[in-house]
Amino acid sequence: MWQLIVGTIVMVVVLGGAIYFFTMSKSQQPAPREAITLDASSDKSTYKAGEEIRVDAHLNNSGEVDTCVSNMGAGNIRAVSFTRDGESVETRSTPVYFITSFDKMLEASLVPIKPGERLDIMLSSELDDGLQKQALRITSLDDGRGIAMFYDTETPGDYQLKLAYEYPGPKSPNCAHVFGEETNTAVVTFTVIP
Repeated sequence: MWQLIVGTIVMVVVLGGAIYFFTMSKSQQPAPREAITLDASSDKSTYKAGEEIRVDAHLNNSGEVDTCVSNMGAGNIRAVSFTRDGESVETRSTPVYFITSFDKMLEASLVPIKPGERLDIMLSSELDDGLQKQALRITSLDDGRGIAMFYDTETPGDYQLKLAYEYPGPKSPNCAHVFGEETNTAVVTFTVIP
């Protein structure tokens, strides 16, 4: 009789241990990895002064799950630094006003990228009335509103632009994984001649 009791106790302990082991091993599995990297390049290596500068930024999903990123440069792509011949380029900034809130625009711009795929975002210079020259405009989010920074791209010299992507907007119920961290820094170089 006592052998039956000991056998039952051993069976309960072994069965309980097996259930605990399988439950804990499943709960301790790492979450799927989200990873977005940035690379960028200009469409030409040399431009004439006053010519439009085009920068193509590519967000690459090197992670393991579909990950949402914003498909607009405004608010998400920022200049880490922008130099000409080793010195900071001339800039000006101004508030940007939109019909709808900037947060809502950012949330609506979220799109999923599958692992191994990329999303392209184009930035281009334009004639800026404030600087009175070609300038690359990069818009950032500041306390819920947009601030546009215009960077001179017309003055001759050797330029180096360092860019990073970081989504500052709200999460979206349509995206299970939103990449909200800062990416690596991508470096773009080009020359402007007279």
